[in-house]
Amino acid sequence: MATTAIHVTFVDNELYIIAIPSNGLASVELFHYKSGFNDPMNVTIVPQHVLPPGNYTLSFVGINWGGPGKWTVSLTGGPAVTLPPTNVVGVESTSVGITV
Repeated sequence: MATTAIHVTFVDNELYIIAIPSNGLASVELFHYKSGFNDPMNVTIVPQHVLPPGNYTLSFVGINWGGPGKWTVSLTGGPAVTLPPTNVVGVESTSVGITV
């Protein structure tokens, strides 16, 4: 099943989403956003609009600058994405496989 949308609804403080093709060459930054103060957001990325057909690893890198850090991302037609909330300054990351 193809992943048809990546939905980002919360970023505190910074989030990168990077698509890495199955051959490991020519990764693509799909998303980079900075925010804070618990402001919600609503961004939808359609992978088919920016990536050629194929298998990819989506890497999610959340950066917390201080205080509570939280990132909320979901995929339509793809696996669940979990970046746990944190109170620790630093980086949280996870990766999931998708098909475009």
